[in-house]
Amino acid sequence: MGIKSLTDEQKELYSLMLPQYGATLTQSEVATIMKKSLTTLYRMREQGIGPSYRKQKSKSKNGTVMYPLQEIIRYLTESNIQTS
Repeated sequence: MGIKSLTDEQKELYSLMLPQYGATLTQSEVATIMKKSLTTLYRMREQGIGPSYRKQKSKSKNGTVMYPLQEIIRYLTESNIQTS
């Protein structure tokens, strides 16, 4: 899923966040944005919940985890419960 699949509101948020964070975010940046700890992000990945991410090859046992900005925006905006 790319940027084209975002709603107009999501695209606006993407354009506001892109200059500050770039197209791909580190775990630390995502933890700050989502107000979660790195441990919580790890647990979310293990449980198959949370935003989509990419795991890159590295020498560490867990690899390097990066999050596409559009997936963070999608997760933050689509996980809201609409009230009437």
